[in-house]
Amino acid sequence: MMKCLKPLRLAAAIALVQYTALVPAQDATPPGNAVNLAAVLRLAREVSPRLAIERQSLAGAEANRITAGALPNPSVSYGRFRPRSGGATLFDGNQQEQVTFDVPLLIAGQRGARVDKADLEIESARARIASGASTLSAEAGSAFVMLQAAQDKLSLFGATRDELTKLRNIVSGRAESGMASRYDLTRMEVELSSLQSKVEEARADVADRSGQLAALLGLPGWKPTASGIMAPLPVPATLLAQPRAQAGASPALQSALIEEKVARSGIDVARRERWPVPSVSVGRSWTSEPYGSANFVGFSVEIPFLDSRRGPLARAESEASAATLRRELAEAEVAANMERYAGVIAARQNALQRHEQDAAHRLPALKSMAEDAYRLGRGTVFDLLDATRSRHEIQQARIDLLSALIDAQLRLLALGGEIEKIAPLATAGNR
Repeated sequence: MMKCLKPLRLAAAIALVQYTALVPAQDATPPGNAVNLAAVLRLAREVSPRLAIERQSLAGAEANRITAGALPNPSVSYGRFRPRSGGATLFDGNQQEQVTFDVPLLIAGQRGARVDKADLEIESARARIASGASTLSAEAGSAFVMLQAAQDKLSLFGATRDELTKLRNIVSGRAESGMASRYDLTRMEVELSSLQSKVEEARADVADRSGQLAALLGLPGWKPTASGIMAPLPVPATLLAQPRAQAGASPALQSALIEEKVARSGIDVARRERWPVPSVSVGRSWTSEPYGSANFVGFSVEIPFLDSRRGPLARAESEASAATLRRELAEAEVAANMERYAGVIAARQNALQRHEQDAAHRLPALKSMAEDAYRLGRGTVFDLLDATRSRHEIQQARIDLLSALIDAQLRLLALGGEIEKIAPLATAGNR
């Protein structure tokens, strides 16, 4: 069980959190539109309004801690009695005044149970922030990778268009010299026009991905562009080899575990709250004309006869059972997802490696052979277009394979609580 924080230190921490929430963030606007993966992960953790909302829950939990540690206030009562008719009873005087001071006594340990639960709620709020930051970082990183892939595809379409323009000029020159038909030239122009529409579509996809990243981070007016070259991320070997064994470090699972502790502590609070709270009363009464006085000492306690407070206890037990089920579900989901992403990463790494070995290194030779064959009259325009399309599809397939691999790596790192550690390496790999 966590040690109780000192009230002054806790009050200062709450004041700091509230001041931070009220003062506008200095880094709320990114320094520029061009960002790399590490910068996106930093923005997700530092300036995202989504996490700012989660951090306010921590301030609320710390405020509840102050309330839980407070002792019940005593009460003071004052009354005056004036006889209207009849003879004097208690005192022989014209009027009687009375002051009573009541002090509740928490003898059943209610305050300690409340403090323990409040401390766990603070720990739970911090765990939720860590889990939310990890999830948001994975989402933002994935959005960045999709933007980077869209930009690479746009560059690829542009390069293919330039290549087709060059080939169209070659075919046009051969057509003017009578070595190529007008059909070949028309066919090349149709292909070039079709590719131009794909370029515009790719440009729209880049704008859409950029807007999605800005919206995810809650930064209106920002138009991010992905800088750097896509490259696989460094994933710890233990995450890939033994993902189920590493599931215990998952921020989502840690949050579920602490939530279960909070719910179980609620049972202890409900049990102690069933005990009635006695009050000790001291007072003094006095009269005037003539003066007389008397002291009073009393004791009062509620009799739990009609309401034994079983309802709050039953509700706390139900909430604890639900928290246990949520924790068990989180354990199963985290372990299954980590195993799934580890398998996906291994498969996509093999697919990317085979792609590089079997197809990618042959692209320059395929291009030169197709152009040489057409110039020498040994190939048709269809062979030339087919070679161009094949190179384009192979390069586009590599972009898709690489972006899907990085996305799976980000998801696995987020589940394993390792996504923060890749920021410096991501900066070096995406320059």
